[in-house]
Amino acid sequence: MNLSRLGLCIVGLGAIGFIASSFQTASIITTTASSNYNVTDPQKSVPPIIFNQQHTTEEAFINQMIKALIERHQHEIHLVRVQVTLQDFRDFVREEFPQNGDTLFNTIIQQAFPKYASDILAIISKLDQYDTWYANNLLDLNDLDPLTKDGTLWQKRHDIFGDLAEEIWYKELQSQESKRQTVQQTIATLNDASDITMQERLYILKNTLDELYSEEQTNFTMNKGLISNVYFQLESVQSDLAQLSPSERQSAIDASRKQLGFSESDIKLLAQEDQIKEQRWQNGHQYMSARDQLSQVYKGDELTNKLQDLREQYFKNAAPTIKAEEDSGFFRFNRPRLYGSN
Repeated sequence: MNLSRLGLCIVGLGAIGFIASSFQTASIITTTASSNYNVTDPQKSVPPIIFNQQHTTEEAFINQMIKALIERHQHEIHLVRVQVTLQDFRDFVREEFPQNGDTLFNTIIQQAFPKYASDILAIISKLDQYDTWYANNLLDLNDLDPLTKDGTLWQKRHDIFGDLAEEIWYKELQSQESKRQTVQQTIATLNDASDITMQERLYILKNTLDELYSEEQTNFTMNKGLISNVYFQLESVQSDLAQLSPSERQSAIDASRKQLGFSESDIKLLAQEDQIKEQRWQNGHQYMSARDQLSQVYKGDELTNKLQDLREQYFKNAAPTIKAEEDSGFFRFNRPRLYGSN
């Protein structure tokens, strides 16, 4: 089993945090913000900086902010993940000076960091563009399953930020990688866990996902098919199912689906699909056995004609598809049989 593929297929979304700016000089008092700024959701941004003491003039304010910014960021302003935190500072300046906040902010940035000013202003403009897109599409995004939502978000991030997207959302990537490794370790353990029941394996798998993806728990609960696909690819599960009679096997599969949260009607429908798949596999195995026997007796054009007749006998209208697969070197019934899956 490809553990890496299985681990990746259930990695869902994670939240990204940024270090928010806080400023404190002799003449201003600000709140200290935690690193909870979430650029994927403007509604979750940290509160704007509170400017408690009245400034006398715009010039004095500009000078104070320049000094505070330099003291705080002069050694790290080249980092994109630091530059993006200045969007919060921009919003603070806008609140203090509603009529010309953007002009003052641009002046402060250009004087504090002349070398990086154009980059900072450009990245903040792109953040505004992304925030607007996210807010306008939030309802549609929330209707997507975790994998599709994650792919949609990253596609938009790359469209707007290019290669800088990975650096801006580096904490999210770190979180996803950590979760992916935990999922892989869990799958690897369960894959060889022959000393516990199927119900216990499924409980451990679901519990691990619930703990890792508590924020997306509803989405993962709704996406039962995804977890089911991973579960039924565990070698230990397939080993247990292979040892059962057909009726016992179906009962065990039905019980697992019920544990996953499938409705009774869905379980019944899936069981019917299982029977169709079972008949298809039995037919396929009989075909492969007959095919091997023909290959031992006939050669050349005679074998080709015999195989053509055999495929039509077993697969009817699907015979051309089976032939095309075999011509390409693919024999579908030589694949592993995964009960409850294929």
